[in-house]
Amino acid sequence: MGRTVVGSRFSAKAQSYEKYALVQKQMATGLFEMVKESACTTNVRHMLEIGCGTGGLTCLARKHFQEASYQAIDVASGMLQKAKERLAKLHLSCSFLQEDAEDWVWRQPAGSQDLILSGACFQWFTQPERTLRGLYRLLRLEGNLFFSTFGSATFCELHDSFAYAHASLGEPNVRHGLYLMDASEWSEMIGRAGFRDIRVSSQKVILTYPTVMDFLHAVKAVGANASHDQTGGLGSRKLMLEMMRSYERIYGSEQGVPVTYEIVYVHGKRSV
Repeated sequence: MGRTVVGSRFSAKAQSYEKYALVQKQMATGLFEMVKESACTTNVRHMLEIGCGTGGLTCLARKHFQEASYQAIDVASGMLQKAKERLAKLHLSCSFLQEDAEDWVWRQPAGSQDLILSGACFQWFTQPERTLRGLYRLLRLEGNLFFSTFGSATFCELHDSFAYAHASLGEPNVRHGLYLMDASEWSEMIGRAGFRDIRVSSQKVILTYPTVMDFLHAVKAVGANASHDQTGGLGSRKLMLEMMRSYERIYGSEQGVPVTYEIVYVHGKRSV
Protein backbone atom coordinates (compact mmCIF):
# COMPACT_ATOMS: atom_id res chain seq x y z
CA MET A 1 0.00 0.00 0.00
CA GLY A 2 1.44 3.37 -1.03
CA ARG A 3 2.14 6.24 1.33
CA THR A 4 -0.53 8.33 -0.43
CA VAL A 5 -3.16 5.76 0.51
CA VAL A 6 -1.91 5.63 4.11
CA GLY A 7 -2.12 9.43 4.28
CA SER A 8 -5.63 9.41 2.84
CA ARG A 9 -6.82 6.87 5.40
CA PHE A 10 -5.47 8.91 8.27
CA SER A 11 -7.03 12.07 6.85
CA ALA A 12 -10.39 10.33 6.64
CA LYS A 13 -10.18 9.44 10.35
CA ALA A 14 -9.14 12.86 11.62
CA GLN A 15 -12.60 13.46 13.12
CA SER A 16 -12.66 10.24 15.16
CA TYR A 17 -8.94 10.11 16.01
CA GLU A 18 -9.09 12.04 19.30
CA LYS A 19 -11.84 9.83 20.72
CA TYR A 20 -10.07 6.54 20.06
CA ALA A 21 -6.34 7.36 20.14
CA LEU A 22 -5.96 6.55 23.85
CA VAL A 23 -2.54 4.92 23.65
CA GLN A 24 -1.22 7.53 21.22
CA LYS A 25 -2.07 10.24 23.76
CA GLN A 26 -0.20 8.31 26.44
CA MET A 27 2.75 7.99 24.07
CA ALA A 28 2.82 11.76 23.53
CA THR A 29 2.83 12.42 27.27
CA GLY A 30 5.48 9.78 27.95
CA LEU A 31 7.74 11.05 25.19
CA PHE A 32 7.44 14.63 26.32
CA GLU A 33 8.31 13.66 29.90
CA MET A 34 11.41 11.95 28.51
CA VAL A 35 12.33 15.17 26.70
CA LYS A 36 11.81 17.33 29.80
CA GLU A 37 13.89 15.00 31.97
CA SER A 38 16.79 15.15 29.54
CA ALA A 39 19.61 17.55 30.37
CA CYS A 40 20.43 17.93 26.68
CA THR A 41 17.46 20.00 25.52
CA THR A 42 18.57 23.46 26.59
CA ASN A 43 19.21 26.28 24.12
CA VAL A 44 16.79 24.83 21.57
CA ARG A 45 16.24 27.32 18.75
CA HIS A 46 14.95 25.16 15.90
CA MET A 47 12.56 22.24 16.36
CA LEU A 48 11.00 19.73 14.01
CA GLU A 49 8.17 17.27 14.64
CA ILE A 50 7.67 14.31 12.33
CA GLY A 51 4.12 12.97 11.98
CA CYS A 52 2.33 15.50 14.18
CA GLY A 53 -1.14 13.98 13.68
CA THR A 54 -3.81 16.06 15.40
CA GLY A 55 -1.22 17.98 17.43
CA GLY A 56 -1.19 16.31 20.85
CA LEU A 57 2.59 16.22 21.19
CA THR A 58 2.84 19.51 19.30
CA CYS A 59 0.86 21.34 21.99
CA LEU A 60 2.94 19.90 24.83
CA ALA A 61 6.24 20.73 23.16
CA ARG A 62 5.20 24.16 21.87
CA LYS A 63 4.13 25.31 25.33
CA HIS A 64 7.48 24.24 26.75
CA PHE A 65 9.76 25.49 23.99
CA GLN A 66 8.07 28.83 23.42
CA GLU A 67 11.14 30.65 22.09
CA ALA A 68 12.09 28.08 19.46
CA SER A 69 10.91 28.04 15.86
CA TYR A 70 8.67 24.99 15.46
CA GLN A 71 7.94 23.09 12.27
CA ALA A 72 5.58 20.11 12.14
CA ILE A 73 4.93 17.83 9.19
CA ASP A 74 2.43 15.09 8.47
CA VAL A 75 1.40 13.17 5.38
CA ALA A 76 -2.34 13.48 6.18
CA SER A 77 -4.03 16.79 5.36
CA GLY A 78 -7.01 16.06 7.63
CA MET A 79 -4.75 15.50 10.62
CA LEU A 80 -2.84 18.71 9.89
CA GLN A 81 -6.04 20.72 9.79
CA LYS A 82 -7.03 19.41 13.22
CA ALA A 83 -3.57 20.23 14.57
CA LYS A 84 -3.75 23.78 13.17
CA GLU A 85 -7.14 24.35 14.79
CA ARG A 86 -5.94 22.93 18.08
CA LEU A 87 -2.89 25.17 18.32
CA ALA A 88 -4.80 28.23 17.13
CA LYS A 89 -7.24 27.86 20.04
CA LEU A 90 -4.28 27.91 22.42
CA HIS A 91 -2.63 30.83 20.58
CA LEU A 92 0.44 28.72 19.87
CA SER A 93 2.45 29.34 16.71
CA CYS A 94 3.70 26.52 14.48
CA SER A 95 4.60 26.06 10.83
CA PHE A 96 2.67 23.07 9.43
CA LEU A 97 3.58 21.25 6.22
CA GLN A 98 1.95 18.32 4.44
CA GLU A 99 4.92 16.19 3.45
CA ASP A 100 6.15 12.61 3.33
CA ALA A 101 8.93 12.70 5.92
CA GLU A 102 10.95 9.91 4.32
CA ASP A 103 11.59 12.02 1.24
CA TRP A 104 11.31 15.48 2.77
CA VAL A 105 14.19 15.11 5.22
CA TRP A 106 16.67 14.73 2.39
CA ARG A 107 15.59 18.01 0.78
CA GLN A 108 16.27 20.10 3.90
CA PRO A 109 19.49 21.90 4.91
CA ALA A 110 21.92 19.77 6.90
CA GLY A 111 22.48 20.82 10.50
CA SER A 112 19.32 22.92 10.59
CA GLN A 113 17.60 21.43 13.67
CA ASP A 114 18.40 21.40 17.38
CA LEU A 115 15.66 19.00 18.40
CA ILE A 116 13.51 16.51 16.46
CA LEU A 117 10.46 14.83 17.99
CA SER A 118 8.08 12.17 16.71
CA GLY A 119 5.23 10.32 18.38
CA ALA A 120 3.64 7.11 17.08
CA CYS A 121 4.89 7.61 13.53
CA PHE A 122 8.08 5.64 12.86
CA GLN A 123 6.25 2.31 12.51
CA TRP A 124 4.85 3.60 9.21
CA PHE A 125 8.22 4.23 7.60
CA THR A 126 9.02 1.98 4.66
CA GLN A 127 12.73 2.83 4.94
CA PRO A 128 13.28 3.53 8.65
CA GLU A 129 17.08 3.29 8.66
CA ARG A 130 17.45 5.58 5.66
CA THR A 131 15.05 8.03 7.30
CA LEU A 132 17.01 7.92 10.57
CA ARG A 133 20.13 8.79 8.59
CA GLY A 134 18.25 11.69 7.07
CA LEU A 135 17.16 12.94 10.49
CA TYR A 136 20.73 12.57 11.78
CA ARG A 137 21.84 14.74 8.86
CA LEU A 138 19.31 17.44 9.82
CA LEU A 139 20.57 17.75 13.38
CA ARG A 140 23.32 20.14 14.36
CA LEU A 141 26.16 18.77 16.49
CA GLU A 142 24.80 17.92 19.94
CA GLY A 143 21.27 17.98 18.53
CA ASN A 144 18.79 15.35 19.73
CA LEU A 145 16.14 13.02 18.37
CA PHE A 146 13.35 11.67 20.58
CA PHE A 147 10.64 9.39 19.25
CA SER A 148 8.07 6.85 20.34
CA THR A 149 6.73 3.98 18.27
CA PHE A 150 4.88 0.71 18.66
CA GLY A 151 6.91 -2.36 19.58
CA SER A 152 6.66 -5.96 18.41
CA ALA A 153 4.41 -7.10 21.27
CA THR A 154 1.64 -4.76 20.10
CA PHE A 155 -1.58 -6.65 19.31
CA CYS A 156 0.02 -9.96 20.35
CA GLU A 157 -3.44 -11.37 21.18
CA LEU A 158 -4.68 -10.47 17.71
CA HIS A 159 -1.72 -12.15 16.01
CA ASP A 160 -2.15 -15.28 18.14
CA SER A 161 -5.83 -15.39 17.25
CA PHE A 162 -5.09 -15.07 13.53
CA ALA A 163 -2.62 -17.95 13.84
CA TYR A 164 -5.30 -20.13 15.45
CA ALA A 165 -7.81 -19.07 12.79
CA HIS A 166 -5.49 -19.95 9.92
CA ALA A 167 -4.76 -23.34 11.51
CA SER A 168 -8.47 -23.99 12.04
CA LEU A 169 -9.14 -23.27 8.37
CA GLY A 170 -6.22 -25.41 7.24
CA GLU A 171 -4.31 -22.42 5.92
CA PRO A 172 -0.66 -21.38 6.33
CA ASN A 173 -0.20 -18.60 8.84
CA VAL A 174 0.57 -15.13 7.45
CA ARG A 175 1.31 -11.84 9.18
CA HIS A 176 -1.57 -9.36 9.36
CA GLY A 177 -0.73 -5.70 9.69
CA LEU A 178 2.59 -3.90 9.98
CA TYR A 179 5.87 -5.54 10.91
CA LEU A 180 6.86 -3.89 14.20
CA MET A 181 10.43 -3.86 15.48
CA ASP A 182 11.33 -4.46 19.10
CA ALA A 183 13.38 -2.12 21.29
CA SER A 184 16.70 -3.84 20.57
CA GLU A 185 16.17 -3.56 16.82
CA TRP A 186 15.51 0.16 17.12
CA SER A 187 18.59 0.56 19.32
CA GLU A 188 20.80 -1.16 16.76
CA MET A 189 19.29 0.74 13.85
CA ILE A 190 19.63 4.20 15.36
CA GLY A 191 23.24 3.35 16.21
CA ARG A 192 23.94 2.37 12.60
CA ALA A 193 22.44 5.70 11.53
CA GLY A 194 25.19 7.48 13.47
CA PHE A 195 23.48 8.45 16.71
CA ARG A 196 25.23 8.26 20.08
CA ASP A 197 24.13 8.46 23.74
CA ILE A 198 21.31 6.13 22.78
CA ARG A 199 18.56 5.37 25.26
CA VAL A 200 15.77 2.93 24.48
CA SER A 201 13.00 1.76 26.79
CA SER A 202 9.67 0.04 26.41
CA GLN A 203 6.48 -0.50 28.35
CA LYS A 204 3.33 -2.50 27.82
CA VAL A 205 -0.13 -1.03 28.12
CA ILE A 206 -3.18 -3.30 28.16
CA LEU A 207 -6.58 -1.89 27.24
CA THR A 208 -9.83 -3.81 27.58
CA TYR A 209 -12.59 -3.60 24.97
CA PRO A 210 -16.12 -5.01 25.31
CA THR A 211 -15.68 -7.23 22.23
CA VAL A 212 -13.16 -7.96 19.49
CA MET A 213 -15.35 -5.99 17.10
CA ASP A 214 -15.12 -2.94 19.38
CA PHE A 215 -11.35 -3.26 19.36
CA LEU A 216 -11.20 -3.50 15.55
CA HIS A 217 -13.53 -0.51 15.27
CA ALA A 218 -11.20 1.53 17.49
CA VAL A 219 -8.20 0.59 15.33
CA LYS A 220 -10.06 1.61 12.20
CA ALA A 221 -11.24 4.86 13.81
CA VAL A 222 -7.66 6.12 14.16
CA GLY A 223 -6.69 5.08 10.63
CA ALA A 224 -4.31 2.41 11.89
CA ASN A 225 -5.84 -0.32 9.74
CA ALA A 226 -3.78 1.09 6.87
CA SER A 227 -0.74 -1.01 6.01
CA HIS A 228 2.09 -0.98 3.50
CA ASP A 229 0.70 -3.70 1.28
CA GLN A 230 -2.49 -5.53 0.49
CA THR A 231 -1.34 -8.80 2.11
CA GLY A 232 -0.95 -6.93 5.39
CA GLY A 233 -4.69 -6.28 5.68
CA LEU A 234 -6.93 -8.06 8.11
CA GLY A 235 -8.26 -10.73 5.76
CA SER A 236 -11.38 -12.35 4.35
CA ARG A 237 -14.72 -12.43 6.13
CA LYS A 238 -14.41 -16.17 6.85
CA LEU A 239 -10.96 -15.70 8.35
CA MET A 240 -12.10 -12.68 10.34
CA LEU A 241 -15.02 -14.56 11.89
CA GLU A 242 -12.76 -17.46 12.85
CA MET A 243 -10.18 -15.05 14.29
CA MET A 244 -12.80 -13.29 16.41
CA ARG A 245 -14.11 -16.61 17.72
CA SER A 246 -10.56 -17.64 18.64
CA TYR A 247 -9.83 -14.28 20.29
CA GLU A 248 -12.99 -14.41 22.43
CA ARG A 249 -12.40 -18.05 23.36
CA ILE A 250 -8.75 -17.67 24.34
CA TYR A 251 -8.65 -14.19 25.84
CA GLY A 252 -12.22 -13.17 26.58
CA SER A 253 -13.55 -12.66 30.10
CA GLU A 254 -16.48 -10.99 31.83
CA GLN A 255 -14.59 -7.70 31.56
CA GLY A 256 -14.14 -8.01 27.78
CA VAL A 257 -11.06 -8.72 25.66
CA PRO A 258 -7.53 -7.48 26.42
CA VAL A 259 -5.39 -5.73 23.84
CA THR A 260 -1.66 -5.28 24.41
CA TYR A 261 0.21 -2.23 23.15
CA GLU A 262 3.98 -2.07 23.50
CA ILE A 263 5.37 1.47 23.51
CA VAL A 264 9.03 1.96 22.59
CA TYR A 265 10.75 5.25 23.50
CA VAL A 266 14.02 6.12 21.77
CA HIS A 267 16.58 8.91 22.19
CA GLY A 268 19.74 9.55 20.24
CA LYS A 269 22.20 12.44 19.89
CA ARG A 270 24.34 13.67 17.05
CA SER A 271 27.81 14.04 18.49
CA VAL A 272 31.37 14.12 17.21
